[in-house]
Amino acid sequence: MESMKRLAAVLVMMGLAWGQAPPARRPPGKKPAAAKPAQGAAPEWWPIREIRVDGVKNYTAEQVVELSGLKAGDLATKENFERARDRVLASGVFESFGWRYETAAGGGGFIATLQVSEPAQYFPWALDRVPVERAEFAARVKKSMPLFAEKIPASDVFMGKIAAVLQAMAVEKGIHEPMAGKVLILGKDQITVVFGPKAPPPNVAEVRFTGARAIDPRYLVKELSAVAIGTPYVEPNFRVFLDHQVKPMYEAAGRLKAAFPKLTVEPSKTAQGVVVTVQVEEGELYALDHIVVTGTGLSEQDLMDEGQFKTGETVNFSEIGRGLNRILDRLKEGGYMKASYRAKRALNDEKKTVDVLVEVEAGPQYLFRTLTVKGLDLQSEPALRKLWALKPGDVFRKSYPEMFLGQIRERGVFDNLGETKAEVKVDDAALRVDVVLTLKGAPPVVEKKRPEE
Repeated sequence: MESMKRLAAVLVMMGLAWGQAPPARRPPGKKPAAAKPAQGAAPEWWPIREIRVDGVKNYTAEQVVELSGLKAGDLATKENFERARDRVLASGVFESFGWRYETAAGGGGFIATLQVSEPAQYFPWALDRVPVERAEFAARVKKSMPLFAEKIPASDVFMGKIAAVLQAMAVEKGIHEPMAGKVLILGKDQITVVFGPKAPPPNVAEVRFTGARAIDPRYLVKELSAVAIGTPYVEPNFRVFLDHQVKPMYEAAGRLKAAFPKLTVEPSKTAQGVVVTVQVEEGELYALDHIVVTGTGLSEQDLMDEGQFKTGETVNFSEIGRGLNRILDRLKEGGYMKASYRAKRALNDEKKTVDVLVEVEAGPQYLFRTLTVKGLDLQSEPALRKLWALKPGDVFRKSYPEMFLGQIRERGVFDNLGETKAEVKVDDAALRVDVVLTLKGAPPVVEKKRPEE
């Protein structure tokens, strides 16, 4: 027994352990004695001299320490670490919590390291169908939940705490409807945590616009109705529809600061669901001042010929987009199958102009590898292959397969030619392209018999 005690003392002095603190033998509620331990004896309680944190990426070590409640000077007891663990995990922000400690330099205390793991994903949040401003809500939540940010983990505990704050704010405004947080997919793929009434939302039955003058409201209604009518009315999702369907219409008209500050929702009098009225602030016209395209390897003249950008005129981002796609097509004709671009714009609100900077990523160059022909007999296939111009190892031209089939049809190379199809198979690992051409004969002509008299 005495040897075991000596071994325990040695381990404590080495100061290395995971998930537990040095043994504390004092009775509950009794404070440690102020007297120092006898010379050569292991101390019963040592204080924490320093606290470190491992595992944080989206938060700071200081935030974790504050959340844990631990402070330098606290005793390194199992109970203190367990209470810190409970506080951290109860926040709903972290998935796990552990600790280790080691003897501080010079002895007389420990360096404690808190080990946390964060969720793999964080999502933006939004408010739905509540009379609460976003900034006001965020400020209120941060008072009790300092780790609340523009993106949050979608844990039930964390979302529940946030929903409770929204509930309190709603009650202050006379709304007693239960609130909750839900993970929703907005638009096509935008995952968002939405806070609002727990009850299912009504469907959109009709959309209207007020304040629209530069664009006929009827066109706005038609464009938005195509995606919004019949969907549940969730305000953040409805605004995604506005951004994707209506805002591009204003950008094509040079109204780069068009906004939709207010949405009014009321029950429909003619159908089941609600009528959503969108207030439009169209903003002023902007002109295209400069556009710079980099990363293509093309000359300035080629860029202007393909892009056909009109500087000095009202900016039209739809036309700019079509011009940039023509530039990408030019690159793809040179084998750059994965060419893409990123565009940034800088507004000059004083001059009402915009500069556009486009960074093109050409990507690797792809070469032609093999041609497979389907639907032809043994005599016709060699004739087709002789007409095919691309040789293995040549730079692959994106439009060539379809153009080739078009010429085969125009020249009447084969009699009774029916449906044709070109399939392009891209091997990203080898940077090679294989083409499969399928040709079918035309269906036989069935002569209609004249009815017997």
